[in-house]
Parts: sequence; structure tokens; C-alpha cells
Amino acid sequence: MKHIILLIFFSAVIVYPTKAQIFIEPIAGFQKDFNNSKFNLVNTGLKFSFKESRHYELLVAAYRSWGFSTGGNDIAFTVNPALPLSSIAAKKIIPSAISIALGHRIAITGNKPKDKLSLLLYTGVTFQQFAVKYQYDKENYTILNPDGPLNRNGIYMSGGIEYMRMLNKGRLFFQLLAATPPSGKESKYPNSFHAMAPVNFQAGYSVIIQPKRK
Repeated sequence: MKHIILLIFFSAVIVYPTKAQIFIEPIAGFQKDFNNSKFNLVNTGLKFSFKESRHYELLVAAYRSWGFSTGGNDIAFTVNPALPLSSIAAKKIIPSAISIALGHRIAITGNKPKDKLSLLLYTGVTFQQFAVKYQYDKENYTILNPDGPLNRNGIYMSGGIEYMRMLNKGRLFFQLLAATPPSGKESKYPNSFHAMAPVNFQAGYSVIIQPKRK
């Protein structure tokens, strides 16, 4: 499903009729989740920018977030009288996400020819996944309320600021963005974690692929 949405999304970009300058913008960065302080992720992404005027650009973006494994321990119990009543169960949670969004780059300063500060606004769809792995004696012990794998999909919004530096060939930029969790109800299962509400710091490079048409 995710791959179909991505294909439709970027097919629309390719055939989008416009006289604007078109840029392609690879991105990389770091993501801190404010909904779960223990989750940290690395972002990679690709954007297309349609520069309609000096002060406005339409953005189409796709991101992949790769999570670091987060450790923890739960308590497992047994009814076998020959064994200790409880045991430590080592736990790893690995978050990840894929997001696609339509956005706006609105210049708020730009009097200097080589520097520009812009407001960024996005609305899109995100697909969040949480893998959970345990290590313990599963034959003799049981965790009463273990964390389980979770998928959260929904609409999200994000916004932030961007500093852009014009170079001889291309544009270098740095962004700070905050996003909402995906829409929809939380799972009723009592996991120790929630859907992510990330704050991103990322950098990218913008290369023109189509000059402005007359």
C-alpha cells in the first residue's frame, strides 16, 4: 500500500504542468521523538520544489526514518516451583516511519541575494512502525503485559523554519521542523510507547532540474 501511494504521489509530480523552476532536493538529518523521549531516528528524504516566485515554492516530499534500537527490561514470571518466581526479560524496541507530504516554502526574509529564511508548512500521510523483540526463557516464563508491535498510519501536519544559502551551483539549506502524531485513535493495547511526534533537524542540497519556462 505504501509503495502504491508513493508511486501515485510522484507520478503526479512528474506530470504536474507548471512554468515554475523545478528543483530536486535530497535530505538527511536527525529526529528526536517528543512523544517517546527514548526514541531517536535518522532521516533520509527526497523533495521536489516548484519555485513559483521569489517568495513561494510548492514542495512535494517523501521521507524514510530509521530508528535506533532502544533497550529496556520487563519482568517475566513462572509457575514452576523449581525455578525462581521472576526473571528479567530484555527488550528492544525499534521504531521506523515512512512519510509523504505536500508543503509550502514561504520566504519571510530574503533581501540579501545569497541568504533566505523561510517558513515551512506540510500536510501529509505517515506510516509508523514499532518492532518489539524480547530475550528470555519463553518456555518457562511469561510476561504479563508485554509490549507488542504497533503500526500507526494517518494524516499528520508539520511546520518549522529553514535557512537557505545560495551557492554558485545549487542551494544549501538547514531545517528545523516539528510534527504532530498521525491522526486516529491510539491502540487500546497497553504498550509502554505511543505514536511518534518528532522534531527534526535536517540539511539538504537543492539542484535545479528544470529552468523557469516562459
